Amino acid sequence: MNDNGIDLRPDARSAGGEVLRYRGRVEKNELRAALKAAGVLRRTRLIAAVGALAIALLGVRITADGASVRFVYVAAAAVYGTVFCLLMPRRIVSRAFKSAQAHGERECAVDDDGITVFCAEGEQARMSWDQLQRFHETPDIYALVGRTGRKTCFFVLPKRLMTAPGQVELVGALLDSRLRRA
Repeated sequence: MNDNGIDLRPDARSAGGEVLRYRGRVEKNELRAALKAAGVLRRTRLIAAVGALAIALLGVRITADGASVRFVYVAAAAVYGTVFCLLMPRRIVSRAFKSAQAHGERECAVDDDGITVFCAEGEQARMSWDQLQRFHETPDIYALVGRTGRKTCFFVLPKRLMTAPGQVELVGALLDSRLRRA
């Protein structure tokens, strides 16, 4: 049992404080929901809109007679904004999904110190609770966001893999007690 009184496994004391362990793959719709909940796709669209506005402003010429707008720059801004607002979020999701699939099935362990993800090749990613900043909850997933140095790290905990009765609610309570809900 950890200091919050949450014990998801009956053998948690013998497992070194481990609260939850499960194995599986993240599906594309879960990854898309996590990226959307964490604001990654919204920031991408905002950057695209600002870039399009900057390109359009390059075509404005202010003279003593008044302002004139060059149509070529406005058209370029529309194309740039459309391409980046519509295609970049899809590209981000597909690249993240391909990366996740390349590592195969993963095992995730949540314990008193943080979260560890073990890949099939023996690699592991570890984030302590201090490094994690916030979490987002959707009906299907928990998305955890943290930082290591200048890198932003991202964990997706699919609820469909938490099969024990009441496990999803208890993981939510653990995350509420350790992290800021966004």
